[in-house]
Amino acid sequence: MKDFKTISTVINGQVVTLWLARPDTHNSFNGVMISEITTFFTELEEEDNLRIVVIRGEGKSFCSGADLTWMRKSFTLTDQDNLKECEALSVMFKSIYHCSKIVIAAVHGNVFGGGVGLVAVCDLAYCLSNCRFSLSETRLGMAAASITPYLLQKIRPADLKELIFTAKSFDGKTAVRYGIINQTMSDQEALDLHLNKITSSILANGKQAVTESKKLINRLSTKMMSEEIERIPALLAKIRLSAEVQEGFTAFLEKRAPKWQE
Repeated sequence: MKDFKTISTVINGQVVTLWLARPDTHNSFNGVMISEITTFFTELEEEDNLRIVVIRGEGKSFCSGADLTWMRKSFTLTDQDNLKECEALSVMFKSIYHCSKIVIAAVHGNVFGGGVGLVAVCDLAYCLSNCRFSLSETRLGMAAASITPYLLQKIRPADLKELIFTAKSFDGKTAVRYGIINQTMSDQEALDLHLNKITSSILANGKQAVTESKKLINRLSTKMMSEEIERIPALLAKIRLSAEVQEGFTAFLEKRAPKWQE
């Protein structure tokens, strides 16, 4: 596999670990990372010897969502370039969700905004019990657009509304109750042992049987959302250029309350 700037990969037999490698920004997404993750999953389809992907994050957090400094630059983009960035984000999530390999998230630390979406597009997800999750977009005047279709595959609509409307934080055990996480672990050693057990169990089964089962489950559970996913980049592009978003991001970076709280 090629060298990347914002992610790294480690292959162990039929399992490849994809490390999010921007620890200084809590592995937040920027344009380069979005492109590299998409490239990784696109090229992975040609790797017949690999059957499982484990996504992990370097440093203190799994993924804190969008890089706010990068997002703020979208305010100066043309409408066309802004739409392209939103489409790229949507393509990244789709490339993970539709990957023919089994994708597992191994989560620690903070998981905010798009980071929760990254967990949701994985087939399986395990985390440390003290993880902190939040669908925090509305705090910044944003909408959780690109990730909502995938979150609805995991979370009841009423619960998802509460999480998005309040932007409240919750721990790993609560994430299990919502359906985002399969199981929590007490510490990193326990998480690593569990990952080894899960991957070994998957690899012991027929490759085609597992792959076709994933395709069937995804196809049946997403039958009604395909058209909406295609509309989301345009919606997100519109929201990103709104006055509310610009105020929300500026207030956060300036460490003050947004004007709508006054």
